Amino acid sequence: MDQLLSTALKYIVGIFGVGIIVLLHEIGHFVAARIFKIDVEIFSIGFGPKMIGKKLRRTEYRISYFLFGGYCKMKGADDLTRALDHNKKKFIHVESGSLFSVKPLAKFLTYLAGPITNFLLTIFLCTALFFSSHQTLSTPAIVTPVNEYPTLFNNSSSPAAASGIQKNDRILKLNNIEIQDWQEFTNLLSEDNFSKIDLLIERDNKIYNIMIDGELSENNTYRYGLTNVIKPVISLVRLFSPEYKAGLKKADQIIEVNDIKIENNLDLLKAFNQINSNIIDIKVLRDNAVVNITYTPKYNKDGSINHSFSLYSPTKTIEGESLSFALSNGISMSIRLFKDTLNSIFSLFKKKTDDIRTVFTGPMRASLMIGNITVLGFENSITSGFRAFLYLLAIVSISLTIANLLPIPAFDGGQMLIALIEMITNKKISPKHYWATQIFGLVCVVILFSIMYFIDFRYFFRQL
Repeated sequence: MDQLLSTALKYIVGIFGVGIIVLLHEIGHFVAARIFKIDVEIFSIGFGPKMIGKKLRRTEYRISYFLFGGYCKMKGADDLTRALDHNKKKFIHVESGSLFSVKPLAKFLTYLAGPITNFLLTIFLCTALFFSSHQTLSTPAIVTPVNEYPTLFNNSSSPAAASGIQKNDRILKLNNIEIQDWQEFTNLLSEDNFSKIDLLIERDNKIYNIMIDGELSENNTYRYGLTNVIKPVISLVRLFSPEYKAGLKKADQIIEVNDIKIENNLDLLKAFNQINSNIIDIKVLRDNAVVNITYTPKYNKDGSINHSFSLYSPTKTIEGESLSFALSNGISMSIRLFKDTLNSIFSLFKKKTDDIRTVFTGPMRASLMIGNITVLGFENSITSGFRAFLYLLAIVSISLTIANLLPIPAFDGGQMLIALIEMITNKKISPKHYWATQIFGLVCVVILFSIMYFIDFRYFFRQL
C-alpha cells in the first residue's frame, strides 16, 4: 500500500508537469488563431467528455474529465464536411472565421505557434535555472587511494598511493591553487590534463607536499587513483522504506554493519557488497549513544540491495546570474537541448543505437520518471525539487517542440507542410486530399502511440 501511494504521487507530479507543457502548447495555437481571425470553437483543459464549460463569444471554454493537457478546436469542420458531401474540388461557401478562409501563411503561422510556444517556454525554464540561486555539493577534499578498496575499483592501481598519499588525507592546494572542496578539485583536473600534479595535503595536523605522476589512460587523459570519502551520516530516509520502519533517522552516523566497522561511505558500500544474509544489523551513533537497527532490505532484480537512504554531503550556495547572463545561457542551453534531442533521433535512423528505448519512451513512463526524479529532489530540499522539476519540464517542452515539427499530417508539422505547399503552388489543397492526409496522419499517430505504450508496458512488465 505504501509503495502504491508513493508511485501514485510520482505519477501525479509527472502528469501535472507534462499537462502544463501540453496546455501551454495549445494556448500558443489559440492566441495565434485569434490574431489571424480564426475562430476557436472549443478550448479545453483536459480531454474526453466535458465536465463544465462556458461559452464566451465564439469560443466554448471547458474543463474535461481527463485533466491531461488540453486541445484547441478551430472552426472549419463544417466547411470540410460540406465540400466532401457535395464532392467539390474546392472548399465552397467557406464561413467567416474558418481555418479554410484564411491565407496559407496565416495557417502556417497558427500551427507554428504551438512549437514556438514550447521553445520559448524552454528558454524561460532554462533561464529560470540560471537566474535562481541554488545549493550545490561542497564535500571536503578528503581522499583515499583507490587501492585501499580493490573490490570497489576493480583492483585499479593508484599513482597517488605510490607517491605517498594516504587514506583520509585532506587536499589543501593543487598546483599552488587553494582547494575549497572536492568538486573544485575535480573541476580543475578536468579543465587541464595534467601529467603531474603538485598537492599540498594535511595529515594528522601536519602539512605535506606531494608530487604525483599521472598514469596515462586509454582515452589519453591522466588518472591519479584518488577518490573522495565522506562520513557515513544519514541525511534522508525514504518514507515507508524498511530502513524507515526499522528506526533509521536523519543525522544517525553508521559505525558498523553486520559486525564490520564503518568509517566512511566506501566502507559502507564495501560492507553492503559483502552481505550474504537477508538481515542487516546496523549500529549507529545517535546523540552520543549507540543504537542497534535491524531490518530486511528490499532487493533489486539483479539481486543487489535497494537502499532507501542517503548520506549527508555539505553544500554551498551558488548565487543566481544576472537576468541578461541568465537569458543568454538559457537560450544557449535551449539550443543545446534542441540539438541533442535531434541527434538522438538521427542516431536511431543511422543505426548508431540499437535500442529504441534510449531515444523514445511512452507518456506513462515519462510521467513516472519526471515524478520520481522530482520527488527525490524534494526529499533533499525544496530548491532541489523545483530545479529538477524545471529542468525535466524543459526537456519535455523541447521534445514536444521537435515532435510537433515532424511532417506528419495530424501534427503541426504536417499542417505547416500543407500550408507551405499551398504558398509555393498558390493553390489550395482539395477537400478530398486534405481529408486523405488527415486519415493518414491519424493512422501514423495511432501507430506511434501504440509503439510508445508498448515500450511503456514492456518496461513496467519487466519491473514486476
